[in-house]
Amino acid sequence: MKCLAVNTATTILSVALTEGDRVLYHFSTAETRDQGNLIIHHAKEALKQAETGFAGLDLLAVVTGPGSFTGIRIGLAALRGMAMAAQKPLVGLSSFELFAAPAAEGRNIIAVESWRPELYFQIDQGAPVNEKPEDFAKKLPSDGTLLVISGDAAEKLLPFVPQAKRAEGLPDAVALAKRAAAKFQADGGVAKERPAPFYLRPADVTLSSKQTRNVEGI
Repeated sequence: MKCLAVNTATTILSVALTEGDRVLYHFSTAETRDQGNLIIHHAKEALKQAETGFAGLDLLAVVTGPGSFTGIRIGLAALRGMAMAAQKPLVGLSSFELFAAPAAEGRNIIAVESWRPELYFQIDQGAPVNEKPEDFAKKLPSDGTLLVISGDAAEKLLPFVPQAKRAEGLPDAVALAKRAAAKFQADGGVAKERPAPFYLRPADVTLSSKQTRNVEGI
């Protein structure tokens, strides 16, 4: 199964094309500017190097968040457009699904960057929260349970949980492609839901004084 996957929701923008366990193309960068053009360019380059076209794909995948508001919107818009034009299924995975650590004898704490003092956290598959790492750490078990911290904000939580272990590696679009393909196959080869943005807090929006006056005058 050929899967074109894109992640723009977290700290690393990545594009990958996989076929089963084979990685046909992989690009990764910490660049946050011009993400739309980077996606299109590297999607084209991936297809070129694999000597195929959109018609030769079986699946597209994208990260839905939480993470960067701008990145989430860019990634979803680009992949929805590609999927619609190529008439291919599109699977969305959350940042928590992307960063989930392999099964371990303990608890998996996933920490996702938010570019604010409050980060996004999830314990195993529980309800996610948006809190400061020092506040979140107070809620973690201190009974000797093994804690494995994964995600692109793991380093910001570790100082508050010195007994925890840092998961190895940082999954990107390659892992996204493989996990999305597995989910797609487990669902019977059907994309059950249209990927939608996954936010845990409102966007940071500030109205200009002129706009505020206009709103108040309605």
